[in-house]
Amino acid sequence: MPIDPAKLDRLAEVSVRTGLNLQPGQDLILTSSTDALPLVRKVVEHAYKAGAATVTPILSDDAMTLARFEHAADDSFDRAPGWLFEGMGQAFKDGAARMAIKADNPMLLADQDPDLVARTSKATSIAAKPAMDPIVGMEVNWNIIAYPTPDWAQLVFPD
Repeated sequence: MPIDPAKLDRLAEVSVRTGLNLQPGQDLILTSSTDALPLVRKVVEHAYKAGAATVTPILSDDAMTLARFEHAADDSFDRAPGWLFEGMGQAFKDGAARMAIKADNPMLLADQDPDLVARTSKATSIAAKPAMDPIVGMEVNWNIIAYPTPDWAQLVFPD
């Protein structure tokens, strides 16, 4: 069942104006799974209505994530895009806000090699430090919201 468009619009508006408290002229870095595109689009719309200077969406996709685990070279699991996180960290120092929409399949990597998953997580954690420090230090206004997907619903409500 699709989500009621009016409720989706209201969630986006409340998430931007109240949850994030986006200020006029402020940039927004927005991360999400492609599964949540209907909400991403509404968040972008409401961010610009709230006066955002720029909104930069960074999207992930389950099929692309799995492609890495199925086809990438072994040494790639010890790397993460540090350049991306350094850029995000600089954006936060310059006053950008941060929003994450969580819509990932929580069991996506359940059938993957746990060592590869752990190595990827470690590399990402290390590389993400420049972007995470301003968030953890409460130097950035940020918000995390959830978007229900069929995979998530099946896991939570198996019947």
